Amino acid sequence: MSRGIVLLQSDAVVRSKARKLGLDVTVAADWPQPYTHTLYIGPGTRTPWDLVQTGFSIIERWDAAAPLWTYGVLAAALGTPEERRKTEKGIRDLRVPVYAPDLLFVAATEAGKALVSTWRAECAGGDEALADERLAFLRALYRVKPRFCALPRTWLADVQQRSTSSATGRGTPRRQHPRGNPLIRVEVAPGRFVRCKREDAEKVKELYKSRQGRRRG
Repeated sequence: MSRGIVLLQSDAVVRSKARKLGLDVTVAADWPQPYTHTLYIGPGTRTPWDLVQTGFSIIERWDAAAPLWTYGVLAAALGTPEERRKTEKGIRDLRVPVYAPDLLFVAATEAGKALVSTWRAECAGGDEALADERLAFLRALYRVKPRFCALPRTWLADVQQRSTSSATGRGTPRRQHPRGNPLIRVEVAPGRFVRCKREDAEKVKELYKSRQGRRRG
């Protein structure tokens, strides 16, 4: 059994990461399958390196695996009208999610090999440079019917990073106050409160009174 990565374009970062995992790397534009377990990584894909070996383990029992591309966007929203008609003819209903073959694990089974060759043939059926690879991949899935494992969207590394930062609603972590010196709630006027350090409570009250006096004056 051999495991390796296929790239369409050389990538020094991917080579370095793969070396640390003990994986071979092949660079070729014709989508070869030189390993018994192959990971195809598209150009610019943010690879979840901590999950790569898990992906290879999955295709020991499945023919192929790839993550969902995005939530909330169905096949009906992609491609040209002609490509959507072609896809609907093959899969019957475009109200289905699509996958991200930018991160595609494939076993060297008959169905795994057929999936890759059928997908690339679907892309080349029209103008390959303009073809929507996700719709083409969907058509190949329905035609070949491999044992396909749909991976969660979180397998795309950029999503993992965004979900970490979105927990606070912005790109940087929320600032935390030291536990040893917590803020307290101080009433500076009837029904009006502010938060400050315990040792600053009196100063804050005096400052508030002073500002209110200046406003009245």
